[in-house]
Amino acid sequence: MGLLCAYEVALAVLAFVASISKELESRLAKRVVDGVERLLLARLTRYERRYRRYLVVRHSAGGVKGLIIQGARNPRLDDVFVDVSLRPSPLHQAQNVTLADPEQEVPDGERRSLLDLLDHPGPQSLVVIGAPGTGKTTLLEHTTVVYARRWAKRRLPVFVTLRDHVEQIVGDGVAGPGLAIADVARLTLSAAALGEAPAGWFEDHLEHGRCVVLLDGLDEVADPSTRRRLVQWAETQVARYPDNHWVLTTRPQGYDAAPLDGAEVLVVRRFTPDQIRRFVHGWYVAVERLSGSRGTGAAAYASAEDLIDRLRAQPSLYGLSSNPLLLTMLCNVHRYLGALPGTRAELYGQICQVLLWRRHQAKGLWKDADAGPAREAVLRELAYGMMVHQTRSLPVGGALATDLLFPALVRELPGVSADAFLTSIARTGLLIEREPGQFSFAHQTFQEYLAAYHIHQNGMGHLLERRISEPWWRETILLWAAVNPPDQVIEACLELDTAEALGLALDCYDEARQKPHELGQRLEQLRLEALRSPVDSPRRRIMTGATIARHLRQVVWLADGVLVSALPVNHDVYRLFTDAHPEFRPEDEEGSRRRSRAATTDYGPAFLGIPPGAPEALVRWVNDVLDGSAVFRLPTWNEASDPTMQPLLPPECSLWAQPPRDWSDRTPVCWAPEGMPHPWSVPLERVYERAVGSGIGTIESSDAGAWFPYQHTDPRLHGLLTNAVRAITNTARYLSFDPVATFPSIDISSRQALIRPSSPRLLMELLTALPDTVERAPRLIAPIHGDPSISENRRLAASIADLGAETVARGLEKEREAADLLRVATMTLAHRSDGMEIQTMCRDIALGITTLQDRADGIIPAREVVLLVRA
Repeated sequence: MGLLCAYEVALAVLAFVASISKELESRLAKRVVDGVERLLLARLTRYERRYRRYLVVRHSAGGVKGLIIQGARNPRLDDVFVDVSLRPSPLHQAQNVTLADPEQEVPDGERRSLLDLLDHPGPQSLVVIGAPGTGKTTLLEHTTVVYARRWAKRRLPVFVTLRDHVEQIVGDGVAGPGLAIADVARLTLSAAALGEAPAGWFEDHLEHGRCVVLLDGLDEVADPSTRRRLVQWAETQVARYPDNHWVLTTRPQGYDAAPLDGAEVLVVRRFTPDQIRRFVHGWYVAVERLSGSRGTGAAAYASAEDLIDRLRAQPSLYGLSSNPLLLTMLCNVHRYLGALPGTRAELYGQICQVLLWRRHQAKGLWKDADAGPAREAVLRELAYGMMVHQTRSLPVGGALATDLLFPALVRELPGVSADAFLTSIARTGLLIEREPGQFSFAHQTFQEYLAAYHIHQNGMGHLLERRISEPWWRETILLWAAVNPPDQVIEACLELDTAEALGLALDCYDEARQKPHELGQRLEQLRLEALRSPVDSPRRRIMTGATIARHLRQVVWLADGVLVSALPVNHDVYRLFTDAHPEFRPEDEEGSRRRSRAATTDYGPAFLGIPPGAPEALVRWVNDVLDGSAVFRLPTWNEASDPTMQPLLPPECSLWAQPPRDWSDRTPVCWAPEGMPHPWSVPLERVYERAVGSGIGTIESSDAGAWFPYQHTDPRLHGLLTNAVRAITNTARYLSFDPVATFPSIDISSRQALIRPSSPRLLMELLTALPDTVERAPRLIAPIHGDPSISENRRLAASIADLGAETVARGLEKEREAADLLRVATMTLAHRSDGMEIQTMCRDIALGITTLQDRADGIIPAREVVLLVRA
């Protein structure tokens, strides 16, 4: 009975297993059939090929919507795209990213490309944060095009503009919360003449982790609760299809209220100067090609260089041109007007209109076409009111916001509340919510420009005459003066007759489009009179600051946003510096002036021959005079080597720079272009050539007094050197003495040997330290051919130090015989020594003496310049 029961149970189990197997077989067969069907349909209909081609065409169109001046056709994305790099950022720091904030310094390893991140084998979940116009959408479109063309890697791009599908994603009913990303992708393609995708085609790619899903424009959804629901939906999709790449773009404001869980936050970086140059050249090549004109290459290059030169001439535009949207607008304005707007005010005006309403109107975000100018008028009045109340921040719902906005809203936008207006403007990027409920302009320049334009529109220029002594209003006055005759404001400044007012008058005159000749002559005469007043007088100080600020106004961009003055320090600036520091005043004032006028660059004349020690003092003096309005420094060694720096230098000139990082001595050194002899060093062959050619053989004369002009110098030095000099000169006559053999421890081609400055200060330090060096290494000095004993060699080092200190103090150019003797003495000591440290020190002393003598004799021209870099 037991066996029978077991048999029956086994039969039942086998029957159950068989039924399960049959059902599994049926289901598996159905899935295989479905998969084969989808594969065949996809292959037969060539849907994936058509889908990828559609993405390439759709997202390669390029162009920026909302530009005031725009051609019939925009350049394609491939022609102008420059990859903005990304940097990882904590969420709380990413909230502070605005339209024109300065770039934060990050290590090179943290600057990442989106494509590099997505090429990682594992799934990525990324949030790209950037201010308006920083290229977030363009970056996703370029990524879409790249992956649409990458058949080999089989990653399928899925691009979704969130604002176009808000109702379907978060709406009520079945079509809302249950809508999957595959359904949204099909909705995105419903308007395209692409046909229906094979059933389950998107789902199959998503389930197998073969997609790059790009969700663009979370910030363009205004309602906070709707944004939160969108983020929740995105989190659900990521969890549902975790093996795919996911990228979401948004502006920083508001994202912290609903962040995407588990996503890495990346901030879009500003364009570097090199990226700006590449974009401008690429844009012009594409536009000229589309125009169908002949000689497009030469015309595009000339136009691009003209725009770059104009940007250089207006350093205040640097923060704007590093924004891709604003740089595109600058290109458009320059291309179709033939120039940039004549004033900063006009340029800011066009930029404000693009950000404020034209761009969003073109994208269909605002349906009321006439509301844009009205919003602009309200914002101008708001900016003026904030200037009057001297505030950068406007609390929502407060009395100040109501007082400033209510009259303008009633007049321009009836029925719109203050809160709704501020929220809508914040979406444009002109206003940002720095703290909850606290709005301010993205950059104070926009507030100052809009206030100035409000004053201009309402004829209130006379009010500015009472504001000339208030620093708060200074930039607004300058922007107003750019579009209005500034005569009355300048006259008010001259009547006030303070140093600050005179400086403002000069700047207003510089900003003015039309400059009255007589008024300009008066201002220049006042500036020159002030510069002749006592050095420590307030008028002299402010006019010195104005002169320096004018000189440093033109800048050139180096790598990673470094700004360097386009003009080397000229004669006028250096003369003002030496008035405060007479120890650096050149003896031949007229000769220096002639040299500075002859040495010109593409940007202007330069003062040549700035001596050692002066660059450091010059930087401190400039920063002190400018009093914090700007901070400058000497360029680093790498910055001096930047190819962009080369055109700024006069021909065959060197540049004072910070030494390489691996040098222990941080004293500024001269950087010289490749192939140019270094101005503060000579080859060792020149040391020996000068020694032999100086008539030093007469040292054998019994008249020791001719060679030892200083009473306390040891007379025995004469006898000590006689045999060594005879040996050296005889070797030169018959055996071609080799200085490299004399200094075997030194490679004369080494960079440090050629770059280390042979300044009088350094030479004095070496001479002072020589006796101690010899004393520490007595065994390294051995008598040769009956030469004096070791003690006499120590005496030789001490005599070199004594004679050298007096000679350097008096001037090598005045004490030629003593300088010649010092050179032979150090060569003799090195010749007698086997110690590397002593040989190196003797080498440096001989090099320094020879260099200083050659410079004094004009054999090595004084051609050092200073270019200041913004710190």
